[in-house]
Amino acid sequence: MVVAVVIAWAVALPRLVPSTFGDHGTYASVAERLIAGDRLYVDVWDNKDPLFYYALALGRLVSPLADVALEILWVVGAGVAVLVLALSAGADRRLSVVAGLGATPLLLTGPAYESGMTHLPGLALLLGAVACAVRSRWVAAGVLVGLLLLTKLILAPLVAGALLVIALHRRPTGGLAGLVRALAGAFALLAVGLGALWLRGELPGWVENFRLNADYADGELASSQYGSVVGHLLRAFPEDGRGAGMLTVAALIVVLVAIPRSWRPATSDGEASGPTAHRAATPDPARERTLGPAVLWDLVLVSLVLGLVVMSATATWPHHALTLAVPAGFALALVAARWSRAIEPRRAAALILLAGYVAAGALHPYFVVTAARAAPTTLQQLQRESPDAVVLDSFPRVTTYARAGSNDTSAHAVGLGDLQLVCPRFHQYSIEPREVLDLTAACLPRAGAIIVDDTVRPEAGRPEWNAYVARVRALVATGYDCVRASVSQVCVRRVG
Repeated sequence: MVVAVVIAWAVALPRLVPSTFGDHGTYASVAERLIAGDRLYVDVWDNKDPLFYYALALGRLVSPLADVALEILWVVGAGVAVLVLALSAGADRRLSVVAGLGATPLLLTGPAYESGMTHLPGLALLLGAVACAVRSRWVAAGVLVGLLLLTKLILAPLVAGALLVIALHRRPTGGLAGLVRALAGAFALLAVGLGALWLRGELPGWVENFRLNADYADGELASSQYGSVVGHLLRAFPEDGRGAGMLTVAALIVVLVAIPRSWRPATSDGEASGPTAHRAATPDPARERTLGPAVLWDLVLVSLVLGLVVMSATATWPHHALTLAVPAGFALALVAARWSRAIEPRRAAALILLAGYVAAGALHPYFVVTAARAAPTTLQQLQRESPDAVVLDSFPRVTTYARAGSNDTSAHAVGLGDLQLVCPRFHQYSIEPREVLDLTAACLPRAGAIIVDDTVRPEAGRPEWNAYVARVRALVATGYDCVRASVSQVCVRRVG
């Protein structure tokens, strides 16, 4: 069993090293600006939920390598939750460990996974909340739900459905009362979080983000001749198979068909266990911490349906298919319970690892090898100042700066904590509405230095974006002197 877990982590660990390339560079810059004292959605802006950035900033107070540590901790947390679910369903302890700490890392780092993104923290909090509810730790489950709402709000329907399933199955032993306690815990935590956002002046910006994200999700990225619902699903399940979400859906359907909902595992002494046996027995607090396989079966089905509904309304990229890791995690616990005492343990452990690999979408080994080769370089990059900061260090008279460009692939803010960011929207895109681009273009002249990323270039069929590009280029050409950095020009205002 130890070998199975070690093999799984050897495959998963290189994938858990975030690169600044892509969205994570933007997230790292937001975290660095928070450390510098900026207010989220006020002095620095991005469209994700607040606790995600604050967790990243808190880790970076210790070390930039906390980005890696956080990814590992989220996976471990999700794995422990699956382990608890498997144990509660009657799975063998050793196979529960394989399902939770072996198969779950493979599941979470499959084709849909991109390191350093926002789904993984939400998945860990969601699975943790469900595991707490299964163990009748309803208040703790509610606290985790509150954290989830501040970290990955769009997963709220899945956690609500999962807790309702457990409460309904536990109705004879106070499940609905437990659900009320969970709601109280969630509202209490959420009240604290909202209060903190309000005191910092960040709450209005977060609320405004809801509208902006809805407009973004329903924009041209989800356009389809079959309607926006199909458009969203095609973005999550593209024709080229990125994300491999269709294989995940197929694997979950196979689990639901192959394992009857009415199935009950045999205990070590040969007696049947499950919801019926629990109700027939004398009430026992220990029994309230067990989970019949029918509950897991329902959790797989309900979270699969809700996951597809959420994706049909919000998905815009293949990595959004990682939402399906929720029902897949429940399925791993169900499979572990099904194969306990039915298959030889070593063979069962290997099959559970295979189940996690397939449910994730069968990641091509190339991506593991590539991640392993890139890890040393990526770890070094995480600990360095950005190339833009290195250039600006040679201009001590500069006290304010702004950035023009799209994805922050160099995590520009690393090392710029002593400078003031004067334009909160430091990343802009060609699909932005005209008013957003105009707002940024009007702000840029206030900066003593402007980082002009190489992505500030004309694009065919984008008149608003091209007008913005022209304004940025005209501004730096007439009032700034530029020095080349790695993927940008660092332009400093001319003296006099």
